[in-house]
Amino acid sequence: MKNLMTLIKTSISEVLETMFYLPVEFREKLSPEKIGSIKKEIKIGCSLKVSGSFSAIFQLFIPDPLLLNMTQNFMGEDPENCTEEYLNGTLKESLNMIIGNALKNIDTKTPPDLDIPEIIDISCLGTDSLIAIETIDGTMIMEIKLN
Repeated sequence: MKNLMTLIKTSISEVLETMFYLPVEFREKLSPEKIGSIKKEIKIGCSLKVSGSFSAIFQLFIPDPLLLNMTQNFMGEDPENCTEEYLNGTLKESLNMIIGNALKNIDTKTPPDLDIPEIIDISCLGTDSLIAIETIDGTMIMEIKLN
């Protein structure tokens, strides 16, 4: 699991810094109070299932103001033009790029299969392996559930 966490963190840094111009730092532990305050700014998240030679579920939760900022930068749109469809697309594509980039470095005989990312509700955030992703505009949370 430690090697997977290192791969995921490296991938998060590479994708967010390259695609969204977001420098990131990681927090090792989140207090229940901090998780609660972050969750107040989040309506939706995204889930991506991976199966085959490696099996896991990855969930990404981005605070609404940060997601809007990312969508503006990614789509080159003004805030008033960033529809729910654009916001959902940015969230899905962010998770897809992060996980795809990380999985290319996992040594398996056959490559894992990635499902299509799905939008989920914030209530799906559990307490499994969490990664707190600090940016200058807010804190994202990634949850990893190994199967």
